[in-house]
Amino acid sequence: MENQRKNKLARWLDQLQQDSWQLELIISGFAIFLMIGALGAIFDYNNKVNLIIAGMGRSGKFVYIAWMVLISACLFFIINLILHVLLRGMWISAIGLRSVSGNVNLDYFRFSGRFDRFLRGKIGNFDNYIERLENLCSIIFAFTFLNVFMLLALGIWSALVGFLLNSLQDYLPQGVVRNIGFFVVMILLITSGVLYFLDFVTLGYLKRLKWLQRIYYPVYRFYSFITLASLYRPIYYNLIDNKFGRRVGFLLVPYAASIIFIASFRADAYVWFPEERKELELRRSYYDDLREEKTLVTAASLPSRFVSNGFLELFIRYIPSEDDKTLDERCPDFRPLKEPGISTDIVIVTTDATAEWLRSAPPAILQCFSELYEIKVGDSIFQAPGFRFYQHPNAREKGIVTVLDVEYLPRGEHEILINKWRKMRLDGQDTIALREHARFPFWKE
Repeated sequence: MENQRKNKLARWLDQLQQDSWQLELIISGFAIFLMIGALGAIFDYNNKVNLIIAGMGRSGKFVYIAWMVLISACLFFIINLILHVLLRGMWISAIGLRSVSGNVNLDYFRFSGRFDRFLRGKIGNFDNYIERLENLCSIIFAFTFLNVFMLLALGIWSALVGFLLNSLQDYLPQGVVRNIGFFVVMILLITSGVLYFLDFVTLGYLKRLKWLQRIYYPVYRFYSFITLASLYRPIYYNLIDNKFGRRVGFLLVPYAASIIFIASFRADAYVWFPEERKELELRRSYYDDLREEKTLVTAASLPSRFVSNGFLELFIRYIPSEDDKTLDERCPDFRPLKEPGISTDIVIVTTDATAEWLRSAPPAILQCFSELYEIKVGDSIFQAPGFRFYQHPNAREKGIVTVLDVEYLPRGEHEILINKWRKMRLDGQDTIALREHARFPFWKE
């Protein structure tokens, strides 16, 4: 009974194998359009994700890694499937041509000796050419999913390293203990990650070394678990158990690196236009009427570079990854009720003290924010300009806004300078220092 079931399954799989090209084309066609649509939706949400990342503090690093992996996986998926469809098109055209003209008749051309020997060796039998195309198409289809899972594994490993290092920073005491902990974790994770990566790209070479098995086996099992290897392991070993598949497998990493390298190329004929322009550049991101669509406010923003009514509206973006540490130092007696990360909109007020805190907290927080910045226009420093909380209509960026009276300024170009207190490490010690945050021009009419 068991043999009958296996024979039936084998016959069914053999039949599917013969017709798999139809399924591959259907899936590739749908997947390309779906992935292009998904990529567009991903880029549409890019601003929202960047705001979430900025608002989550250290935890935002994990969201950023996952987001980059998602974008890379979509791009590789689209590129590989387009290549697969093109090769399948060549395969179908070759089959159609064979039905019309049969095999290649090189005797008809009467080429001279060298050309005849070269072309006979390269072209060979037309049926063999069709078979090679068939094998290549099927392997590329499987190769596509291996690329995606390779990127997924890289993302999970990077997130794991970041999570453990941040955990050490949170829970280990300052000084030698933390430094030793950082060093140990980095050595263990980087060494084990490199071992697993080398084993993957060398098609299992490390698993053949008997002297290494005691050390590498626990590493292999651990990374197999966190990289979800059980999903793609059968495809991986089925791909590399034959000579043709091994050749493709060895191209896995060079292929991914080549795509990234090619994507980095750009044409540039403007040799007198410097790449580093700094304060000599009019940056569009600082002005609401010039900023490109789907671009976030970076540090600060004005409605326009032209000021016509004597009032200058200045928005300064709140960047948690930079500002939270400084706010903790400058306002040590105040602690926000919220913690960075995922939360709910449901707030349960249990005591009168909590209700009073909710009413009194916003003015205290605004005062803390106000003390972060020093605003200068020319030689003038604006003392206590009067900030308010504000969500910018560009992409709902959170921050503070003030309106500066610049009626006293003469007509023409002026520069606004925003300095910000920042927590940093100088000469081996943590300190708070005033540093330039943003500098950009405006013109008073």
